Amino acid sequence: MEHNATQHTRAQMEWMTRTVPLEWTAEITLPDYRSEISRLLWVRPTFSVPGRFIGNGKVDFSGTVRYGMLYVGPDGLLYSAEEEVPYDFSVPLDGGTGIDDLTLCVELLPDAVVSRVAAPRRLTLRCRLRARMRGYIGRELAPRLEGESAGEPLQLCEATSAVCVLAGTGDAVTLTEELLADAGEDLRVITARGEVFLPEVIASDDVVRCKGEVICSVLCARESEGAEGTPFLLTKRLPLSQTVPVDGARPDCDARAMGTVEEITATVEDGRVQLSVGLMLEAEARLESPVCYTRDLFLPGATAEYRHRTERLCHHRGCGNRNFSVSGELSPESVGMPAEAEVLLVTAEAEVRECAVENGRTAVAGDVRCHLLYKYGREYQTAEGSIPFRVVLEEAFPEVDCRAAVPLCRVNEAKERLRVDAELQLAFCAEAPEEVRMIAEATLSPTAPVARAGMEICYPQAGETLWEVAKRCGVAPEDLALKNGISGEAPGEADSLRGVRYLLLP
Repeated sequence: MEHNATQHTRAQMEWMTRTVPLEWTAEITLPDYRSEISRLLWVRPTFSVPGRFIGNGKVDFSGTVRYGMLYVGPDGLLYSAEEEVPYDFSVPLDGGTGIDDLTLCVELLPDAVVSRVAAPRRLTLRCRLRARMRGYIGRELAPRLEGESAGEPLQLCEATSAVCVLAGTGDAVTLTEELLADAGEDLRVITARGEVFLPEVIASDDVVRCKGEVICSVLCARESEGAEGTPFLLTKRLPLSQTVPVDGARPDCDARAMGTVEEITATVEDGRVQLSVGLMLEAEARLESPVCYTRDLFLPGATAEYRHRTERLCHHRGCGNRNFSVSGELSPESVGMPAEAEVLLVTAEAEVRECAVENGRTAVAGDVRCHLLYKYGREYQTAEGSIPFRVVLEEAFPEVDCRAAVPLCRVNEAKERLRVDAELQLAFCAEAPEEVRMIAEATLSPTAPVARAGMEICYPQAGETLWEVAKRCGVAPEDLALKNGISGEAPGEADSLRGVRYLLLP
């Protein structure tokens, strides 16, 4: 039992879970030194980690989207180009929510890019995506007291716990590496991609430490006497070890992290291929934090009017990065690709569709969507297909949020089938909700004191607790317990008056 409302712990509440559909249009003009677009093969958007500004009753997000374009030039060869354009969107703070202890977790999920070549070096784009957001805010659970009664009311408090969510974004990181030392002067880089793989994520004091690698794929071709051979793929794994500042993180926190390659270039210099990768890391740290709320209160010598409220507390159940191998098969016919075609490059992303508890574990199901660049005869074309995945987290999670990525994907052609082997990474966090009813406000009014003559005896009613008897009689529970030689440590427990037939009032 608490006697001072200021001893209540602030609790972090989940105040927003929302997926917002967004759309942008852009017009891009390639510089004169780029080859003209004869046939556009694909446009892949990459969104930078959004910066945010909180004010005026809303949260403003902004960043850049990098469009990676792959196309065929008038000479029938492959070319690529990249263009960055800004993006921004806003989300209102519902109900006038303040900004104290506000934690926002945002994931940008591209849906589709619709493109049209308006001129040999100009194209228009319409990009659709979903912004998936979860917001947590700290709230004081102590009741608001009103009235003119003197003294501090006695409070019956319940000790529980709730999740504490901490998040942070790291500084921009640039990694450089020599990809190929003896490339030769006739090597031409067509396009480059990179994916972040973070198998080790550990919370420490005010930081989350991330170790892994960036898996880079560079599509190249050799030019000789004006002709070009079949493009081929070079791969490189760049080791990555970075810390992400997360205020309040501790070694006993669970943590997850995600990475975004925001820029990658591969250039041929003096017969060597130089690789440069710019990336950003995001991290969350979570732990279960103690919480105390008021179930009941009273003040001897006063009457009280109460207003209750029900709050949804979320309990922390798990958080981390997990890695799985996923395999499947596609038929060339199912993706619209000739059986004799040669696959040159594959990129992939994953989408989680369902999480369910099964036999004490959590099954996560979804799809890995593959984008294939292939060559058939002298023509370059693209195809798309998907394979389902189903992986299992060993724990049973009532509610789980997963951010999925595919750091590595390969396609092997065998017996008129396309075998897909992918590495799937899940950055997950799990919670269990609980609704608790508490006193939100109390208005206290003084009453005339009642004098007691001699010894008074109170007979508890069936099922009454020590707290309820003390409140009915207008005395402090510990004084009542002391007078009768019983324990007053847990006055609100159902067995606090076990075996007691009557009580002497102090």
